Amino acid sequence: QGPAAAPDLSLTVDSDRLLVASREITGLKLTASGKADAANPAANVQLTGNVAGQALQGSAVLATADGKSAINGLLLSLGKNRISGDLALDEKFVPVGTIALDLPDIGPLAALALEKAEGDVRGTIAFSKNGNAPQVAIKAATASITRGDLQAKAVSIDALVANYLAAPVISGKIRADTVTSGGTVISGIDVDLKRDGDWTGFSGGATVKGIPAQAAGRVKVANGTTTIELASGQATVQGIKAAIAQASTVSIVNGTTTLDRLVLNLGGGAATVTGKVGTALDINATLARVPMSLANSFSPGLDAAGSISGT
Repeated sequence: QGPAAAPDLSLTVDSDRLLVASREITGLKLTASGKADAANPAANVQLTGNVAGQALQGSAVLATADGKSAINGLLLSLGKNRISGDLALDEKFVPVGTIALDLPDIGPLAALALEKAEGDVRGTIAFSKNGNAPQVAIKAATASITRGDLQAKAVSIDALVANYLAAPVISGKIRADTVTSGGTVISGIDVDLKRDGDWTGFSGGATVKGIPAQAAGRVKVANGTTTIELASGQATVQGIKAAIAQASTVSIVNGTTTLDRLVLNLGGGAATVTGKVGTALDINATLARVPMSLANSFSPGLDAAGSISGT
């Protein structure tokens, strides 16, 4: 209906019953109506249903006036969970505005996304611009969140991601009491991020499987390549200190990680590692007087002693 250049559109999608992530979704209905006008797009979207006995409601209105578009009254509520906000959109549909998250129980929402997760998330996501470059400020916290064998407790994020569409650079803080994946427990996570031109500088530490570790350096993502420059790092294993002996670079492209002469001081010995890790393993490690007792942390009861050299 409507003029050929800007026809009116209407869409309805519904489902009587779905079972997702062990949760029953019933009476799901999505309706959308609007005008397909490239210069002045408009739409009204409504979502209703029931997830595991909790009412689902969603709504958003896309409106255009004087060539400027906005998403008004964005709302998704499910039980006590609520996502809400308003966003202004530029000519490339890059948003400016704030989304508020109040999610005391993410399980039902995760089911809508065909995922299984438990926990809570609260915070805000604020989109803005610095000149022509878009940026987003994320402030979020969770007491506990679990997905599969991954669990995180007492996590807080306060970060600004600059130029997130082209070359993201992050500044802020990340804190967590524990992050557990399978049998690996990482505790006392305390990382500071700082903008360094086109790079994100990082410094901080954590305890990994009972081994305290610290590192500092910077990272850059550009043209499909993630480059990590390690300036320093250290850990103490079985009373033996391991440290990065000199600055080193790690690059990641298309799932392949390349190590460029990573030199580690290991309790009076040294290990020099170069090569690539991807679909195939191509690593060259040169060891010089490395204490064999380091292996005891990874193989309890081994009781190795002495030192080892070689490649």
